[in-house]
Amino acid sequence: MKSHSGGNGDQVKLLGRELRRAEKLADRLDRALALSDQELGIRGRGERAVIRDQGLGISERLRPANLPPLIPNPSTIQPVPPPTPGSVTIAAGRGDLAQTFGVAGTAITSGFLRDLGEYNGEMLGLGAVRTYEKMRRGDAQVRATLAACKLPIQSAKWDVTEGTGNREQGTGKKVSSTGAGKNTQSKGKEIAAFVKDNLFGGLEFRTSTGGWATQNWDEVVRNALLMLDFGCAAHEEVWTVDGDRVRLRKLASRLPLTFYRWHTEEDGETLLALEQYGYRGGRFLNVLLPADKMALFTYSREGANFWGIALQRPMYPHWYVKSQLYRIDAIACERNALGVPVWKLPPGFSKEDRDAAFNFVTQLAAHEATGAVEPPGDPSSGFRIVGYQGNLREAMPSIEHHNIMISRAALALFMDLGTTSQHGSRSLGESHGDFFLLSLQNLADQIAWTIQTSTMRRLVEYNFGEGAPVPDLVVANVQARSLAAITDALTRLATAGLVVSESNLREFIRAELALPGESKADLVAIRGETVAEGAGADVSGRSAGKA
Repeated sequence: MKSHSGGNGDQVKLLGRELRRAEKLADRLDRALALSDQELGIRGRGERAVIRDQGLGISERLRPANLPPLIPNPSTIQPVPPPTPGSVTIAAGRGDLAQTFGVAGTAITSGFLRDLGEYNGEMLGLGAVRTYEKMRRGDAQVRATLAACKLPIQSAKWDVTEGTGNREQGTGKKVSSTGAGKNTQSKGKEIAAFVKDNLFGGLEFRTSTGGWATQNWDEVVRNALLMLDFGCAAHEEVWTVDGDRVRLRKLASRLPLTFYRWHTEEDGETLLALEQYGYRGGRFLNVLLPADKMALFTYSREGANFWGIALQRPMYPHWYVKSQLYRIDAIACERNALGVPVWKLPPGFSKEDRDAAFNFVTQLAAHEATGAVEPPGDPSSGFRIVGYQGNLREAMPSIEHHNIMISRAALALFMDLGTTSQHGSRSLGESHGDFFLLSLQNLADQIAWTIQTSTMRRLVEYNFGEGAPVPDLVVANVQARSLAAITDALTRLATAGLVVSESNLREFIRAELALPGESKADLVAIRGETVAEGAGADVSGRSAGKA
């Protein structure tokens, strides 16, 4: 029998081995945590920092010594006192009001953006872009839904007008009709005409061979609408000097497939540059596209998520299931449409007979080897085609359901009227269409605002100075209106006596109905009266000459 001292010695050795294992495990955990810190943007090794989480336990992490704890002690947080009038000078980079205290909530480590709310790792960044390419290129329902969202905006009436309210930029003062205000108003019209000419007819340049490369406005809008497909889209402003003016010669599309990293300022949410990786000039390059030389269009942006949330994202689960159902349906049609060839062997068959029969029936299959050889038992024998017996789970109702869900993700419910058992009424289709077009008007306004506050603002500043008024980019008639609808609207307005009301109302009506601008010719008034312009002009019509 072993002595107690010997047993204690074995226990001490065992405890020593377990302690050394624990130390090695701790070292491996420390190395793993250090690597994860590097992935999160925490570079280098520092001393151990013990983070106390107020009763939730104690954890140790390798963190640089100059970083504060992840969960600070609430007693050490000092509230920011509210400013009092006149006590704080608001200036860029100075004063408490110019500081950033909160976080956007979007993780951008070393330029790589990660949407923390995205639960599917395959739908992040460029991985999602590749999946979206499969969806929009290979699925008719996805393609039709995207087209329904884009075509009304592409065919809408785009125009550049003088700034709303005719207010001087930066002053808030309304421009008067006389004196300096009149000069400013005239300047605003000149700027609006210049910008309109450049955007809608001046996006062109001569190539190296002397020819012309021209870009129309539809291409600009089509590129911006790629944010529906991928979540974001961008164009780069390519400038040229034309006499005493700086003009846009091209708004070059920059495809999301080339977006690589997002470089921001220290606040983590102000974009400085977009890094791309793509092909140009016979080789693949990493290039930096400055934020002040591009317009970035983001769909459903949350926080600093410059990738956005693509319209195709909620379509993805239904597209994925539907694509698998199509495979099952194709296999079922292939294997069951012609039936299963069967050869029943007669009594006393040999192995050679069985092999020959099996080879024969399998060669009759439409695609894959399908067939059966039965042993004797029934007096009848020979070859026959056996069809499917029993009930099959039909795939088409499920496919139809997922098609409806894909169009529902874009609020395009009217696309499914007449294709399902629940057709719906005409009034229901009109209600769906009105709500859908309302969402498209909001999307068109977002594109117009992005171009106005980026590309158009820089175009105005380069040519007219920083304080020059920036014109408005407006988009109207997203909803296609029939002649009957326009006539009915004008009739209702005429009955209410609003057709020849003040000029702002007339301009609003023309913009909403996408009508041409008001001419300087005779104006048709209420009840058919014709009012001619000019001093002392006669008023013609049924009411002419009446007091």
